Amino acid sequence: MLRDHLQDLIDRQPFEPFRIKLVNGDSCDVFYPQNVALLRDEVNINPPDQNWILFPIDKITSVESLIADYHGNAPE
Repeated sequence: MLRDHLQDLIDRQPFEPFRIKLVNGDSCDVFYPQNVALLRDEVNINPPDQNWILFPIDKITSVESLIADYHGNAPE
């Protein structure tokens, strides 16, 4: 079910940025759908100017909208 929710967020038009949080407290903000690869058991995120970040889906505790934080203006 979480995987389907993530796919819906990635496919949403217009795209809305979101934050993925893990059980250990790590998190990553997703500002562009083209920077996310949703695999069977993992989410790979490629933030601009950084290496890929791998998040196992079974370790994700929450997915939060960033609309209120960034008002549509992603960091460059």
